[in-house]
Amino acid sequence: MNNWHSFLHQQGAIFPEQSRLSFNEKPGDYPKLLEQNTITPLIHLGALSLNGTDAVRFLQGQVTCDVEQLSAEHSLIGARCNPKGRALTSFRLVHVSDDHLLMIMDSSLIQSSIDDLSKFAAFFKVQLTNASKQYQCIGLTGQHSTLDTTTLAAKNIITCQISDGRQLLVMQEDQAETLWLPLAEQSTPVGTEFWILQNIKAGIAHIQRETAAMFIPQMLNLQAIDGISFKKGCYTGQEVVARMKYLGKVKRRMYRIAVTGNKLPAPGASCQLPNKEQSIGNVVTATNANEGLQESLVVLTDEAAQSEALIIGTEHHKKVDLLPLPYEI
Repeated sequence: MNNWHSFLHQQGAIFPEQSRLSFNEKPGDYPKLLEQNTITPLIHLGALSLNGTDAVRFLQGQVTCDVEQLSAEHSLIGARCNPKGRALTSFRLVHVSDDHLLMIMDSSLIQSSIDDLSKFAAFFKVQLTNASKQYQCIGLTGQHSTLDTTTLAAKNIITCQISDGRQLLVMQEDQAETLWLPLAEQSTPVGTEFWILQNIKAGIAHIQRETAAMFIPQMLNLQAIDGISFKKGCYTGQEVVARMKYLGKVKRRMYRIAVTGNKLPAPGASCQLPNKEQSIGNVVTATNANEGLQESLVVLTDEAAQSEALIIGTEHHKKVDLLPLPYEI
């Protein structure tokens, strides 16, 4: 347990898993929490640091988003793909300085990303490091009237505005405790799963180790949230991604669904139609939305998305509710 985790434990956090925490809230509390200011330590996220004069130019050839659009005021969502166009990781890219970028992603994918990118980084003036111990992330929901982004920026605390009104704060670890205390006074501390629920409602995919290389970016609706640039130059997997847009039709895409049950499907769990053995999709992310109610982002065929029943993992769900997403596909 590092210093940040020890501090959070003193603030009432419990750690059911190494990369998950809660403040003893229950799924039945979530509907009321949706109406409150909340604060979440995002310990499931890690930071990959790209430092050097070629950081932007290097990353531009590796990811789906247009890195040249990144600024101190504007973070980017994107994916890094393999040559077959499959997303190896999703991320939020933030600007520390013109020569220093951070890719915020699932902590389980940091080292594999460094290993892959290092094969190309040797030709650029850029250094790749796992900065997950140096930087921490805090997520905010609701109306934080005392949050002065100008003051935070002066302290080198990065504020990322999320499309649904949430805020992601990225800061060096020695600043995290100082920032937490005043924010927690005006917010309800909540755990990882509640933040994941907000991502599901916002239709924002989160790739984990189990789902790496499983989905083409358009399957994750990244084109609908400015996560894919079709005007920038080449990048790894770009030919497949472009062909999907201009020549083909995406046969599977991400939907938001709700089912009843208490056993959550694992990331990447296969989906089937009843009485059929063929897989028609996979789970991206799933979490509880209320007592006995689950919400999931699931990549499905159009036919499967219209079905009232699905087998998800090992669970047979006789009633599947298709929920709206906050964007057009």
